[in-house]
Amino acid sequence: MIEMRRLTPATSTIDWDRTAALTEGLLRDGLDEIVRVFIAQGAGAPFVVWNPRPEQLRSEPARHVLAHWSSLADGARLPGYRQVDPADLRPALGYVLLLDVLEDGWDFRYRLFGSTISSVSGFDLTGKLLSEHPASAYVAEFSIAVGRAATRRRQPIYSLRHPVGAQDTSLWERLVLPLADENGHVVRLMVVATPLDRDGKPIRAVF
Repeated sequence: MIEMRRLTPATSTIDWDRTAALTEGLLRDGLDEIVRVFIAQGAGAPFVVWNPRPEQLRSEPARHVLAHWSSLADGARLPGYRQVDPADLRPALGYVLLLDVLEDGWDFRYRLFGSTISSVSGFDLTGKLLSEHPASAYVAEFSIAVGRAATRRRQPIYSLRHPVGAQDTSLWERLVLPLADENGHVVRLMVVATPLDRDGKPIRAVF
């Protein structure tokens, strides 16, 4: 555990015990702790579902990437990270994040930070740790917990969250898909993060 904690920047505000509790809740399909944390912060509790069906997804980018991920899966075998071709993700590019799994999911490093996400959020975290995310600590903890749960359960997980204080974004839709190496270990997460406006439509990049 000491080796894993070395990944975390000294300036991090992450509560790792709370993150672990959120992770365990997600793994056993229990959202009580997540609801408690979000309500305490004045935020609405997120909607979370494992193995979402296409009709449960709000945006076309999420539906497209889920269909592509599913097409690469072979029975119980997860898609390999080398199978992902950016050309096949074209309808969703800009909303796609790729994160490397570090120390069995202790933290995650952004390999790709979609241009639309960067435009909407106002920052680019390429090369940064998820624990360095400038969002409120409880939001970053939730994101880490979702990533850890997806890594351990080896299944897609979908969430909807109302951002507090956002002017244009009414919902953040997030689909997390695990990718494996040649030995079957989850080594990367492919994430579709779609900011939705009040009409439920994806917000486009502003350059």
